[in-house]
Amino acid sequence: MKIPLKTLVITSSLLLASCVNQNTKISNNLMPTTNACAKLELIKNDYYTNFSSLKSEEIVGRMSNMWKAKYQLFGENCQIFSWGGAQHTYSCNVIAPDEEAAKKYYENAKKVTQQCLGDEWKFEESNRARDNGLKATFTNVDASPKDLVTFSTQLIPSPGLFSTTWTLYYYIGNIQEPKS
Repeated sequence: MKIPLKTLVITSSLLLASCVNQNTKISNNLMPTTNACAKLELIKNDYYTNFSSLKSEEIVGRMSNMWKAKYQLFGENCQIFSWGGAQHTYSCNVIAPDEEAAKKYYENAKKVTQQCLGDEWKFEESNRARDNGLKATFTNVDASPKDLVTFSTQLIPSPGLFSTTWTLYYYIGNIQEPKS
């Protein structure tokens, strides 16, 4: 009786260790580096599978499908959403402590994105239509319509009663309207 019990304990321990090891491998594959360009490349590549490996827990919404992201580009509030299931977007945001910090975040996001994507991506910057914010987009214009990806960072003011807060949003997805 002692030999089967030892065998059972050893086998169970090995199985448990392999599960823990597998979870570590999965975690390492989702967050392999602190290199900004590697992070953007990982997310861009997953765009073509509707961010399937980055989706975590589903968030119930009335207007769209949403998931918490397993991988945080920055901050702790990254999500993946889709409108009608046709197009998926990876989105992160962070609230800045003040306007100066917000503008630094925005400029840094533009600079890093440009460095990582290179000159073959079309860059456009404009004022936001509904507020005094800014919007920068990088698009791979030579791609086919189904493979068209846009990286966008937006600086958005939210006026309050006593002060204005500034939020930086970062999106990876397709900026074209979904086809009905």
